[in-house]
Amino acid sequence: MNSDQRTYEFTPRLPLLASVLVAGGLLALLGTTMTGVTLPAISGEFGVTVASGQAVTTAYLLVSAISIPVGGWASVRFGLRRTWLVSLSLFLVGAAGSALAPSLGWLVVARAVQGAGGALEPVMLSALAQAAGRDRVGRMMGVVSAVMAIGPLAGPFLGGALVATSGWRSSFWVVLGAGVLVLLASFVVVRGREPGTGRLDLVGLLLLSVGLVGVLHGITVRFLPTLVVGVLVLAVFVWWSLRRRSSAIVDVSVFRQRGFTAPVVVMALVGAAVYPVFFAVPQYFQDVAGLSALTAGLLLIPYGVGTLVVMPIAGALADRMDPRALVISGALLAAAGFGILLIGGPGLPVVVFVVVDLVVGLGLGAVASPTVTAMYRSLPAESAPTAGTILFVMNQLGGAIGVAVLVLVIGSAGWTTTVAAMPFWMPLVVAVAIALVATRFRGGRPLPAEVD
Repeated sequence: MNSDQRTYEFTPRLPLLASVLVAGGLLALLGTTMTGVTLPAISGEFGVTVASGQAVTTAYLLVSAISIPVGGWASVRFGLRRTWLVSLSLFLVGAAGSALAPSLGWLVVARAVQGAGGALEPVMLSALAQAAGRDRVGRMMGVVSAVMAIGPLAGPFLGGALVATSGWRSSFWVVLGAGVLVLLASFVVVRGREPGTGRLDLVGLLLLSVGLVGVLHGITVRFLPTLVVGVLVLAVFVWWSLRRRSSAIVDVSVFRQRGFTAPVVVMALVGAAVYPVFFAVPQYFQDVAGLSALTAGLLLIPYGVGTLVVMPIAGALADRMDPRALVISGALLAAAGFGILLIGGPGLPVVVFVVVDLVVGLGLGAVASPTVTAMYRSLPAESAPTAGTILFVMNQLGGAIGVAVLVLVIGSAGWTTTVAAMPFWMPLVVAVAIALVATRFRGGRPLPAEVD
């Protein structure tokens, strides 16, 4: 038996297990992609600006980034089954609180509670990567990523349709109802082993939390002292983690592994490119172009179609070739798409926007699966859980910083012509950066499959 398979602690009924786990991860992604479309309605009901309403998104991403390493520790200490069930339960409690929110402050807190369930996706990926084994991880990541692509495909449309027919609160009720079904299935399908040992690194968690909050607060409100303090606290966190090593909340010593840093940086850049698009583009179409929430959501569907088509192909190819070529090609294709959107500006015909949006989806869809494959392939099996934790923290953090920068500009200047182009030129720069960083991926082909 493959050694990777021996570390797998779930039921051997992999297809059924994968269906339940991916459904839970998909709910978390739907909750994110629907929010961008519903924000104008949320801001209108509570009588606040869109810039103020963005706290709904930032709170979720920030708390999610903080909770992911806690989930990584908990999956070792209490087992992946318990961690999955608790994370999913927190996510659903937050969804209920969001649906019932009487004020913006309440909604922000409820979304933060949802973010506390942010360990869903890394737990899902770590479990399925271990189950697939090193020689098949690319195919597994490709299939999982393709299913997860339904989030960008269906989220904006579903959010727009629900806002148009039932109001923004219904988007949270739908997520809650589906989540309850996934939770019930998880009790039956997901199994675990005996919990391990180890104490939670509270000092490291506090340093990480304060540092991230300081950085995002400093960017959002343009307050340099907070930003500087946040950076300094994060530096102390890195020192603390190196000192604690394996007992740290996040063992940053894994960055010493050859071939690890570049994929993590790429995934942070992917977050910085994707999340701002889902935040700003639907709002621009509604607030500036005067389109309905449903139409604004429909215009983002081609992106989801592109990712859905290319992700399983890219994942399968990553098992047979150097992932660098796939990532660089995809990033440059996405950059070309963003360039066309930038040049065309707000007056770009809808048909052209739809086609280019599809191209961008094809490009970015070819980045994620090969990047994750390159990371797992470059690491020993025992480093996989820590690596997955860091990967998701950086992706969420990149998204939170990207949204914070957009909000800073929109809040300061409003929807001017220059600001209206920002959702395109900022991802353009990021896509080029992804291509450059991907040149630093560790090369090589996968190991030959082992025969059981």
